Amino acid sequence: MTTRITPVFALFLIGTGVATGVIGLLGTNDEVTVSGLLMTLTGLPMLIVTTIQNSHRVADYQLAEADTAGYRRALDHVARGLLDQHTAPHPSGGEYATVEHAAGNVIQLRPTHHKGEEQKAL
Repeated sequence: MTTRITPVFALFLIGTGVATGVIGLLGTNDEVTVSGLLMTLTGLPMLIVTTIQNSHRVADYQLAEADTAGYRRALDHVARGLLDQHTAPHPSGGEYATVEHAAGNVIQLRPTHHKGEEQKAL
């Protein structure tokens, strides 16, 4: 279990590790550089874990606010008619149904051309 001290300790380890690593690089001392690198690598996972845990904690008011926002968005979509699907009126019996009418609201890119004559068997 992490506490409030863990992020402070992780940031302290990262800052100290970076400072130690820079001092080791400037002084050309490999052991100090490696120890600074190890301190930095020790502090990074602790900081990542505490950040993830903090982001997963959601308060009750935040959940209620998100639920209310979703409900308002759904009401807005219903009011605008975005959830209703409008269909094209079907042609009456005497009219010729074109490809666009037959397909509803889908328009063919290459519509098939119907000839007025029907083919008869010989």
